[in-house]
Amino acid sequence: MSGAELLLSLAGAVTMLLLSVIAYFLKLLIQDLRQLGTDLVRLKESVVRLEAEQGLMKTMMQRGRSPPKDRGD
Repeated sequence: MSGAELLLSLAGAVTMLLLSVIAYFLKLLIQDLRQLGTDLVRLKESVVRLEAEQGLMKTMMQRGRSPPKDRGD
């Protein structure tokens, strides 16, 4: 095996190793993005639920208020 063949083989091995590392990190990135999407959907549902509860509480508080009484001072 000549020096050029050895150098090309070594360059190919390094390239394969780097591509494998990149593929691994891309896989992790895709998994994180999917999890982020799931978490975002859950967060949106929670916000909608909390807004509905807040509206209900506001309505209950307004119904429970009585107008100020005239003391006759």
